[in-house]
Amino acid sequence: MTSFFREKFEAKQKAFLKDNAFKINERSDYFTYCIYNSIHFLKPNGHLSAITSNAWLGKEYGFQFKKFLLDNFHTKYVVRSNAEHWFSDSKVSTIFSVFQHSINDEPTKFVTINFKLEEYFEQENIATQLKQIEEFYGDIDFCLDSRNKNWKVDSTFDNLYHRIDGLVSVSIVSKDNLSKSILSEDNWDTFFISSLLFEKFDSQLTVLYPDIIDAFRGERTGWNEMFVIPSDEVADSGIEKKFLVPYVKSPTELKNLEFGGNYENYLFVCNLPLDKLKGAYNGAYNWIQKFKNAKNKNGTKTIQEACKGHKPFWYSLRPKQASIVTAINPFERFFFSYAEDPFTIDQRLVAITVNEGNDIELITALLNSVVTFLNIEMRGTSRNLGALDLNANYFKALRVLNPNSLTIKAKQEIKKAFQPLKGREIETIFAELKKQDRTNFDKVILRSFGIDEKILPSLYQILSSAVYDRVTMKEK
Repeated sequence: MTSFFREKFEAKQKAFLKDNAFKINERSDYFTYCIYNSIHFLKPNGHLSAITSNAWLGKEYGFQFKKFLLDNFHTKYVVRSNAEHWFSDSKVSTIFSVFQHSINDEPTKFVTINFKLEEYFEQENIATQLKQIEEFYGDIDFCLDSRNKNWKVDSTFDNLYHRIDGLVSVSIVSKDNLSKSILSEDNWDTFFISSLLFEKFDSQLTVLYPDIIDAFRGERTGWNEMFVIPSDEVADSGIEKKFLVPYVKSPTELKNLEFGGNYENYLFVCNLPLDKLKGAYNGAYNWIQKFKNAKNKNGTKTIQEACKGHKPFWYSLRPKQASIVTAINPFERFFFSYAEDPFTIDQRLVAITVNEGNDIELITALLNSVVTFLNIEMRGTSRNLGALDLNANYFKALRVLNPNSLTIKAKQEIKKAFQPLKGREIETIFAELKKQDRTNFDKVILRSFGIDEKILPSLYQILSSAVYDRVTMKEK
């Protein structure tokens, strides 16, 4: 694809140029190439409408795609449904977009509809249906006209409009904000609520990586049956303690924000050659011998073939350990659990290490604030079945309230307010936001950063509504 478009675009498209080299992100969805190529067929001011996955709003490849859109199109509308899946047999969440082959400074309307298409638009008479659609977009275009009594401005965001009957909301986003979002790598999905969503505390946010934290995905063993040992099977395995590393396999094992070290599994980690093991560490030696000729489920590979990339031996792992972990695909629970003693995790989790000289508990507290949770929810990408689609690089770019701007007293107050949350069970976000200890904690966080705590109910409402819409969409 890169060579095809290099010939067509040469150096004309800045979205594809980096360090004077022409390169298209080849992780892009196929529809992006169709839109790239469309400008050769569209007349000036011509329109292109597309139903696509919503992934480009927030995925990494989407930043290049959005840059291309801003350089070549006016994105008139981006439409999503909170009422139904437009393709019920697909696991991809879809949006509808209208692009005009024109460069101007007109804002983009991010439209959320709360009705099913077949119930709103005429299904039998196409002429009537087309007239209804024309009236629908005409109504949207005049949503901010004070003479249009069908609409009201949102009580929190002055660029968000709601139709009085609750069926439609429209967020007006300037081209300038769209352009800035490319540099800040924001998810355009946020704009369905408002481009001003983080305005009240944006100046207090910072990226913690790499000065304060590092983030990486958990361990992929290549053969769990050999490498992951359940706690109740450790004794029977005979493996010596020095070769067993505490291991968290699933997010469900993390019940509390402060992890107590009651591990359900251990990871077999051995970097000694077999001749050094035999006789000295017969438990580990015999364990390796037990699996060395084992084959995978379809019988095509042995474990030695499947794990030949391990170093220094096929039975070796070199896992990283972390003090803070979270789920890579959160559903209804939002959490960052931590332990003072680092441990190893599965690939379904993301690990965060805190650089020396920084307070692990304070960093964990800030990560567990409503501000961070809202950032995660609004800037993650929703999957059809309801989970958020994140990755380790996302957490590297995550903007968090800046610990370096806190006074010593503020740090102490935050950690004190964090104590009640640490020991109790982590609940769904809907239950969490109703708990008094959670409310008190978030108020202390906001006050510590000079943010008006009166916005807290609004933040809770936005977060709970967004999560609810995401996790219930699969039922619609």
